[in-house]
Amino acid sequence: MSGQSKKVFQRLYKSAKKPEDLPWHEADPPAQLIQALNQRTTPGRALDIGCGAGTYSIYMAERGYQVTAIDFMPQAITMLQARIAGNSLAIEAIQADVGKWSSDHTFDVVLDIGCLHTPGTIDLNTYKVQLLNWLAPGGDFILIHFGRRDWWDWWPIGPSRVYANTLRQHFAPELELVEDKSELRQGMPLFIGRSALIGQYRFRRI
Repeated sequence: MSGQSKKVFQRLYKSAKKPEDLPWHEADPPAQLIQALNQRTTPGRALDIGCGAGTYSIYMAERGYQVTAIDFMPQAITMLQARIAGNSLAIEAIQADVGKWSSDHTFDVVLDIGCLHTPGTIDLNTYKVQLLNWLAPGGDFILIHFGRRDWWDWWPIGPSRVYANTLRQHFAPELELVEDKSELRQGMPLFIGRSALIGQYRFRRI
């Protein structure tokens, strides 16, 4: 993670007393994640990349998955560990750099909400190498990433914006795009343009 991005996250976590205080918090899981889990016959292993406070790690664990949750920020891991303390959910929370972290097993579901599009976190080529090491054949990859609408849709700060077709081509041929339910969201902060295309993608490893 770049120094600038890290400072932003440190400031946000310092002022957050609970998950709801984080600006990206949404209680409801993405539709693509729900659908992916519904279509899988039995729970397996899941990886939550950039898990934050772990809202969706908890959701997957409550559905019977063994979850590994990783985040670069120690405050995120602390917050998640506090939320699951004393219960029996199968969640392993790890502070890690997604570009360097490795696992001794693969995952049936990989979820990324906001990690790849955070500037300075990881480049796209390294990300694909890591993803192919993590995701099992037939596994589902759910990615929430700021989409790009046209050449003008670019901002010097805030999440990186990428065309959906760029992602589809980059993850091919190992992954196929199963679903794209991108939506235009209004009322965004002024520094990222007041509106943004929120890319919501579900890939499957062939």
